[in-house]
Amino acid sequence: MAYFDHGEGHPVVFVHGLVGDFTHFEHVAVRLAAQGFRVIGVDLPGCGVSHKRRERHELGGYARDVLTLLDELGIERASLVGHSAGGAIVTEAALRAPTRVARVGLLSSAGLRRYPWGAQLAAKAIINKWLLERTLERLAMPLLDMVLVERNAYTDKFVRDALNRPVDATSSEMARVMADLVPELIEPIVLDRGHLLKMPLLVLWGDADKLVPMESVEWLSRRIPRGTFRLLPSCGHMPMIERPERTARELAAFLAPEVQRSRPVEPGVAVARKAA
Repeated sequence: MAYFDHGEGHPVVFVHGLVGDFTHFEHVAVRLAAQGFRVIGVDLPGCGVSHKRRERHELGGYARDVLTLLDELGIERASLVGHSAGGAIVTEAALRAPTRVARVGLLSSAGLRRYPWGAQLAAKAIINKWLLERTLERLAMPLLDMVLVERNAYTDKFVRDALNRPVDATSSEMARVMADLVPELIEPIVLDRGHLLKMPLLVLWGDADKLVPMESVEWLSRRIPRGTFRLLPSCGHMPMIERPERTARELAAFLAPEVQRSRPVEPGVAVARKAA
């Protein structure tokens, strides 16, 4: 897997959404690195410049990939931040290895919408590799218009990068990843299992997100006592692109307690302990 690894301090791993890549976090990661975090972003297998595996892509497999990355980097415990499909992936990773995950950040996460039964059947029937291969290029601009609300220098750059993407992930490979994952992503994975997370949780959402209704987020907030919920005004499905400054501030505030825990005690400084 391709990844970036920058900075020192508490490790924060960023996981992109469906057929995205680690560049989606470029504006947020650099801000967190400047505030004392070690920032790590990964291109999931089949995406970006990572290897294109022959096996079927699954959320559980991607969760294992994230935990394997921690092993390879020698990281015992980290915070995980996932966008869209990445939110479902980091939730699965945190449920599988709770002692290794300090905090979970969900940015416009998948798995937070309960689709009608008919819509689920239709999506599973329509989303297939053959059809996607022949329509992805034509759908690129309409999809970008749907997920982005704010138009600024960050979103303009994102659109240019998306339309002039490298050939490392071809339309055929992107279609295969989408066809493999969409049947899982239309299930309410996070909605049904998010309350099982024992670590602190941040849910960050654009109030103009067209893909996931706000009522799902509000319902989840009543089920998760350790959750922090933040809405970004006039923001769509990609807060780390549309509002990188605000997204970085919210993440930094949420992750701040881990920075304090990771700082070593200076030599010669006594640490006061209360008697039991």
